[in-house]
Amino acid sequence: MSFLSSGDLLGLAGVYGYVAAVIALSWALRNRVDKPRKIVHVGAGGIVFFWWMFESNVIMAGLAALPFVPILLLATPRSPVRFLRDSPLGDRSSEGHTYGLVLYAVSWTIIAYFLFDDLFAASVAIATMSFGDGSGEIVGRRFGKHWYMPDRSLEGSLAVFLATAASIMVLSWFYFTVIAYSGSTAPFYLVPFSLTIGGLVALIEGLTPGSIDNLVIPLLVAGLLHGMGV
Repeated sequence: MSFLSSGDLLGLAGVYGYVAAVIALSWALRNRVDKPRKIVHVGAGGIVFFWWMFESNVIMAGLAALPFVPILLLATPRSPVRFLRDSPLGDRSSEGHTYGLVLYAVSWTIIAYFLFDDLFAASVAIATMSFGDGSGEIVGRRFGKHWYMPDRSLEGSLAVFLATAASIMVLSWFYFTVIAYSGSTAPFYLVPFSLTIGGLVALIEGLTPGSIDNLVIPLLVAGLLHGMGV
């Protein structure tokens, strides 16, 4: 274990402890809510508040993100592992996307490895997928009245926009005020920046097929923000 620094160990403990708590919550509420998997989708985005602890992109991507890919594959309908298949991780009631959470974990892994030196951009990218996209589906399914695609509503897209913008503001406060992160630069015009990215994410989410949005949205946002030098 000597290859793991103290920061990496703290990061791993934080990520796994937090994800375990989110899964436990989804399990406890699985008979009380229509879409227990959505609790994992939205809640797991909180891992971004632990990423700054890591000192190695290999550890962060390889041990804190990649292991969730096979775990979530074992929760898909054809999995031989009934315990995972029948758990909230395997619930497909939200939109029937068999590999939705698997693509979620793939995005985590790619972003964690390649944007290790730009964790603010990486965190915003994950937040757009978890808090933004996740909120859009919840609101759209419950309150959607104006549908412009079979699985997209104006109400859901508005939720994506607002949740993404709010997430960026919270992450900016956390990274540049609470922990004084120096790995990237805080957007100077924070509110216009947050609203612009929120609008862009809502547009991307509205045009992206639901089966691959967990991959397309975060990777596009990550590439855009990193290219902007944010």
